[in-house]
Amino acid sequence: MPLPVAALSFDGDDTLWDFGSGFDPAIAHAARLLSEACGGRTVTVGGLHEIREEVARRMPGAGFGEIRRAALAESARRLGCERPGPLAEEVYRAFLAVRAERTLLYPEAGQVLRRLAAALPLALTTNGITDLGPLGLDTVFTVVTRAAECGVHKPDPGIYRLTAERLGVPPAAVLHIGDHPVEDVAAARAAGMAAVLLDRTGRTPGALRSLDGLPALLADLGRELPAVPARPTSPLSPADLTAG
Repeated sequence: MPLPVAALSFDGDDTLWDFGSGFDPAIAHAARLLSEACGGRTVTVGGLHEIREEVARRMPGAGFGEIRRAALAESARRLGCERPGPLAEEVYRAFLAVRAERTLLYPEAGQVLRRLAAALPLALTTNGITDLGPLGLDTVFTVVTRAAECGVHKPDPGIYRLTAERLGVPPAAVLHIGDHPVEDVAAARAAGMAAVLLDRTGRTPGALRSLDGLPALLADLGRELPAVPARPTSPLSPADLTAG
């Protein structure tokens, strides 16, 4: 018999926030900065993607940030820029700043996460590097497990086992929610967790379409959440009491 749900784990990119909302303008900004710094020799967003994939193949097991820095430096070298290393670091910092400013939390995510956090410990288990502070999520999670910090990347089930260890519960008592059928669902299940797919397109039968469905799912699993508090009403004035 499965253990009752004692904690929840979440993916980040395209589960809690829209990855493209921050990444797309950030990588376009990085391309502009490199082009301007290298005497007008142009690098496109597509070119940056190609170089990033080349660099990633040479750096198996490296984190996203490490790969992105190396790819920017390689791009600068190919453009003939002076000081490609320091320039890449400057561009990378600007890239992160734009991502942090522009990344959008999904509309229901903040409210649902805070309601869940009142009843259960929450974890973020991610390959990504998105800053939680600008999204207002820096106090929501009991545990944050990032691949760049622990050296274990999805779909390795080890990253999920590490999350469970940090939560202080068996993997079988953790439910993981994520948008990727392999990196989130299959990998979490391989670690011994329960897992559910979140597909905001609605194309996958049986998948959650938003985090709004989580409270009902948890109730089906025998874990009731506290009721949503009623919104406070404005106090009545004497005029209100005598009106009509």
